[in-house]
Amino acid sequence: MLSKFSRILRISAAVLCLLASNPFAMVSGQCVEDELPVFGINPGDRVGRSVAVTGGRVFVGAIGDDGGGLTSGSVRSFKRTASSYQLEHVFNGQTGAEYGSAIAADENWLAIGAAGQGYIEMWKRDRFGWSLQTTIVDFSGHDGDGFGSSLSLCKGVLAVGSPTYMTDVGDSGCVTIWRRTQMGAWVQEERLIVSDRVEGDDFGTAVSIDPFGQLLVGAPGRDVNGIDSGIALLYSGGPDGWAESQRFGSSVVNPGDRFGTSVSLRTSHAVIGSPYSNFAGPLAGKVVSYRRSAGIWILLPFLTPPAGSVGTGYGATLAIEDDLLVVGAPMDTGNEAVPTGSVNIYRYENGWQLESSHQGTPGSFLGTAVALDKGVVIAGAPLDSASAPLGGAVSFIVSGDDDCDSNGEFDSCEIFSGASQDCDLDGIPDQCAISAGLVADCDGDLIPDSCSTISGGVADCDADGVPDSCSTALGLVSDCDENQVPDVCQEDCNQNGEPDVCDVLNLDADCDQNGSVDECEIAVGSISDCDGNGLPDVCEPDCDDDGLPDVCAVLSGIVEDCNGNLNPDECDLDNLELNVNGNEYVDECEPTFVRGDADGEQGVRLADAILLLSRVFGEDSIPNCDEAADVNADGFLDITDGIYLLLYEFANGAAPPAPFPDCGIAPLDAAFPCSEHPTCP
Repeated sequence: MLSKFSRILRISAAVLCLLASNPFAMVSGQCVEDELPVFGINPGDRVGRSVAVTGGRVFVGAIGDDGGGLTSGSVRSFKRTASSYQLEHVFNGQTGAEYGSAIAADENWLAIGAAGQGYIEMWKRDRFGWSLQTTIVDFSGHDGDGFGSSLSLCKGVLAVGSPTYMTDVGDSGCVTIWRRTQMGAWVQEERLIVSDRVEGDDFGTAVSIDPFGQLLVGAPGRDVNGIDSGIALLYSGGPDGWAESQRFGSSVVNPGDRFGTSVSLRTSHAVIGSPYSNFAGPLAGKVVSYRRSAGIWILLPFLTPPAGSVGTGYGATLAIEDDLLVVGAPMDTGNEAVPTGSVNIYRYENGWQLESSHQGTPGSFLGTAVALDKGVVIAGAPLDSASAPLGGAVSFIVSGDDDCDSNGEFDSCEIFSGASQDCDLDGIPDQCAISAGLVADCDGDLIPDSCSTISGGVADCDADGVPDSCSTALGLVSDCDENQVPDVCQEDCNQNGEPDVCDVLNLDADCDQNGSVDECEIAVGSISDCDGNGLPDVCEPDCDDDGLPDVCAVLSGIVEDCNGNLNPDECDLDNLELNVNGNEYVDECEPTFVRGDADGEQGVRLADAILLLSRVFGEDSIPNCDEAADVNADGFLDITDGIYLLLYEFANGAAPPAPFPDCGIAPLDAAFPCSEHPTCP
């Protein structure tokens, strides 16, 4: 394999050492190369068949892994450490899935293709790890169309190649575009099919999407200039539609070149591989690159393997970012009799300049897969047998690109040497990411909030990645008691979203002001609530001071409540509004009568007057309601009551005092009792 270094070397202090100890000539950009520490490799796993890298994380596919069943496949995730990479997670496929046939990573998202079974899994990483978000399937596809064999993921857009997708003219291929919605779902946005398609185009063999709504697609089987000469098509668009905007290759390809086997697109560069081109030698391969200027794509000089090379497969894989270009030549034999494979790194300086070349071990096929992000190159050698026959291996090369602080050293090299911190593993030195506003540092401690919170350096009780002191001060979360602790983190016994400490400030929630939420005290039985209305008994009215809430005393039958107002009659009698005449009856419950109705027959009549007059001779008036017989309400039961009633009935005399002529209760000055009257309710 590639030579290894026991320590990560800084470019500023170790260039001479590197040149002396490494057989490859390394110019100023490269500072580290080493083998990825992949353990548990089994025969035929083909580790490194696909690779991806984003920031400080590397992903390695092993389509021959049988851990989940025959050719189920797997993908390993590695996280950068202080000196190398450490295994973080293992993703596994289903039997026959060839899981990891393609990988695409972008920030916290990971797409894993399983071309053997025709599905793609979308994973998302948060501060706690990786979680499967959805499985994408092309329901309009068919078995064997290669769905998931090529992937490109950028800024919430996923391009998926299906190079043998069946169209009206045969298996010419297609590309489906999927977009992540605001709710996090992945929905199909478009299906791209070449307008003048023919069978065997292999459209979708390679795809590359950039952040600006451009998609480059390779169709190496296209016979544009002879059989399998190949072509590449550029599309532009977005949610409103995608349209072909450019075709590359017709003037630079020959039969059998397979131009479009690999493609890579970034801003103003488009590079396309022709791994079977005879331009530099029989099947030596070449890379065709274009640079856009003023909206026009300008053809640059071809990139080719060293003179005299034969059958290298140069350009079979490509990766480009900013001013760096990686070209894989997996069939390169170098000085060996069998393919070692090689990886070539170029830097753009008024044209692509070769910066370094790296050879694999015999039979390893280094460069079968390549990936590049922020100056870190990942190269797969799936047939390497150092750990197990055809087990595979992966190498990484740090060939710095950006220099955000303009100190003369590349960022990626400083990160690997430890000169710059990159705690959030985004591939950008923390101080640069903070100053550029790419990451938050709300408390100004020069540590990205995502790092200081997950490390426990600052409080983040709600695990939202924002220090509590910031999230409360900025109003991102509620903090009812202004103690800089988000409400969601404080005790909330009744789960109403309001901390208990704030609930108890509300008399409705803590009626007895004992510092505990009433609802919770009732729930645990530490305080009684006899009527189950959520109000502690101690806070309920107890007008008779018997220690039992009035409503409970009434409901249990311990006290009388004649008017059904859930208040004891004893207490109603003390209320002048409920007992206006001050007797032993609650007004609503007191017997009613009609003054002058002495005989108990409906209405005041002559018979009543005669009965009252005859009382002088010993006749009885209505029993149980003497007040009805006191017609003039003078407090005496005598002959004047009968005369008063006769005068009213026959001489236009004054009407009897109330209650008259309708039923009513005894007035305040009633002289006689009335417990029952036959004609009144």
